[in-house]
Amino acid sequence: MTKVTQAHIDARTQDILGAAMSAFARKGVDDTTMQEIAAEAGLSAGAIYRYYPSKVELLRAVFADCTAQNRAMFAQAAARTESPLQALCDVGNAVWGEFKKPGWREHVILSLESALAAARQPEELGAARHEMLSGLIDMLGGLIERAQAAGEIDPAVDARSVGATLLACQLGTGLLALQLDGDLDTDAVCGGLMEMLQKLTPQAN
Repeated sequence: MTKVTQAHIDARTQDILGAAMSAFARKGVDDTTMQEIAAEAGLSAGAIYRYYPSKVELLRAVFADCTAQNRAMFAQAAARTESPLQALCDVGNAVWGEFKKPGWREHVILSLESALAAARQPEELGAARHEMLSGLIDMLGGLIERAQAAGEIDPAVDARSVGATLLACQLGTGLLALQLDGDLDTDAVCGGLMEMLQKLTPQAN
């Protein structure tokens, strides 16, 4: 019997995650079946259950994958500059840059579908969704705290609250961009947020 390598398993799980994200954005979480996800991933109807026993497990994996991508993005931004404030701006530019990519609508819809699924199934998905969002706020707050320690942001500012505000702005911008269909200048929104961050710099006496 041929031994299945870890690389094969990792590649297959990514195929399934990609197929699930695409299907959830296209049809909605409730209306997407595991069989449809399997077909899109190139698997038999039964094979997908060896990797993910249910849609709940798949959504948890989606949240975990998003968290891993966020951590990588923050780590890359921090590695490019010694300025925590610049790293925070770089993260913002990278996130807002997604609105310029072809698949941005599907990405926003997936975020909304995931939020609704977690709200409707709090016992099964609430903790995983909470961990993903809270972790992102912690990462933003951590960069803000480092900027405060470097004298780049007023130390009196509540770092986690500002982080939550930035996340709320990003999520809200996605929703508005989806609804306004091109009538929202996402670059201007991003620029305004960056200006607000710069104004949090301590004022010299």
